[in-house]
Amino acid sequence: MLVPLKELLEDADKHRYAVGSFNTPNLETLRAVVAAAEETGRPVTLNHAQPHEAVIPVEEIAPLMLKYARESKVPMSVHIDHGQTELFVNKAVRLGFTSIMYDCSGLPFEENVRRVKAFVDMVHPLGITVEAELGQMLLNTADGGSEDGNTKADFYTDPQQAATFCELTGVDALAITFGTVHGVYDTPPTLDIERLKEIREKVDGRAALVMHGGSGTPADQVKEAVLNGIRKINYFSAMDVAPAPELLKTIQKAEGKPVHYADLSFMVTQIIREKCIEAIKMFESVRL
Repeated sequence: MLVPLKELLEDADKHRYAVGSFNTPNLETLRAVVAAAEETGRPVTLNHAQPHEAVIPVEEIAPLMLKYARESKVPMSVHIDHGQTELFVNKAVRLGFTSIMYDCSGLPFEENVRRVKAFVDMVHPLGITVEAELGQMLLNTADGGSEDGNTKADFYTDPQQAATFCELTGVDALAITFGTVHGVYDTPPTLDIERLKEIREKVDGRAALVMHGGSGTPADQVKEAVLNGIRKINYFSAMDVAPAPELLKTIQKAEGKPVHYADLSFMVTQIIREKCIEAIKMFESVRL
């Protein structure tokens, strides 16, 4: 069933777990995530990220995402991940997304506040959940700093700013930066759990806290993050790279004989489903 993300976040906070939020830029991934959610009986969020527009335009994937969510046996929200332009997030509103991340984190704090607040004011009356981001997440753990000498920690979310941001914008969910990165990890991350605790204390329930970069984060650190207030975890890269090694083995084993794409497509769906199930169980490891 299709539901607003806010309902899922409220249940996650009540029962102390994190909702799995999975990007679905193709039919194989979409079917895999839905199958994993139904097999585990747990709610999920189906994501389309603006950076995936080159893979499939939102106008093409949105009707499929909405169809699968509406027909699902478990609650699902249909979410825009990293919507970066006003034009794009407004398009998502028209297409029927129940949740939208308006990511203005690359802008100065005051401009981030102004844009997100205006968007919240526009879409809250429509029942749409809004996520924003504060702090800047690096692309990988090898990216240790910038040309001006900043370290990773300099990009982390400031706890007091987080509280002010939530108060000024009325946002429902806030993606924060405290040690994870986007993409595939070069080295295992070390999450700043003390910073997370302080952010949670300062925000004081004004918004649900979100962790991006769930792929490759060690299970014990995921557990600590959930125990200390993370209520949604974005997860994509680990399941996106998982099929390639198995596909290569299958093609090599054929020794030049024809390999049917339909069979490879089925394999991809099953491999991603298994990775998604693994993630869902990890995000619920401390559920009450």
